[in-house]
Amino acid sequence: MRIHLKPGFSTESSPSLNYIIWGAKGHAMVVRDVLDNHYNCHLLAVFDNNTNLESPYSDVPLLYLREGFEEWFSSLNVPSPLGFVVAMGGARGKDRLFTAEYLTSFGLQPVSFIHPWTSVCSNVVFGDGIQIMAGACISAKVNIGDQTIVNHMANVDHECILGKGVHIAPGATLAGCVTVQDRVMIGAGATILPNLTIEEDAIVGAGAVVTKDVDAGSVVIGVPARRKDQ
Repeated sequence: MRIHLKPGFSTESSPSLNYIIWGAKGHAMVVRDVLDNHYNCHLLAVFDNNTNLESPYSDVPLLYLREGFEEWFSSLNVPSPLGFVVAMGGARGKDRLFTAEYLTSFGLQPVSFIHPWTSVCSNVVFGDGIQIMAGACISAKVNIGDQTIVNHMANVDHECILGKGVHIAPGATLAGCVTVQDRVMIGAGATILPNLTIEEDAIVGAGAVVTKDVDAGSVVIGVPARRKDQ
């Protein structure tokens, strides 16, 4: 089961959705703004593995590590379903997927959401736990894998395939028929030309223009994009 919040969804006839966020930095603040203000959801708690952080919210507790989550969860008494969002941006797709698997093992449901201020074609296929931020444009027959983020003002054109744990950063553009494999990070303002493949765990630097396929695990930068180690 998954929870999918998209424009037109209403909680007026049912109780607010309770959810948690794992990740307590800036991305968490963006997530809460979308869910609470646009979808009438209710954030119960925030969790993070960094014990030096403080809660980004004055009204919501921050708890640490798996131990903190499991202690909190054992005393929880709220109606099902309980949703979760993994708010880890940057090149942390592996961490998002790993954390989502852990939370799902406790019966929590991944929340997928689409900001109301987006353009998303009706035949886009979504995985679980996807995050589509304000201003994003997603065109026809795009396929988006689990725990993938399409950030503010990013453009994903027709027939692109985004794997699991991908992050398309603000202002990035994917032209048609691009394949982005699992755990790839496409940096802010980058451009990927049509019919290319960005292989798993690669990073495309901010502002890069990619004109050829990118190998797995590599980092490419510049115009045209080249491997950082070259």
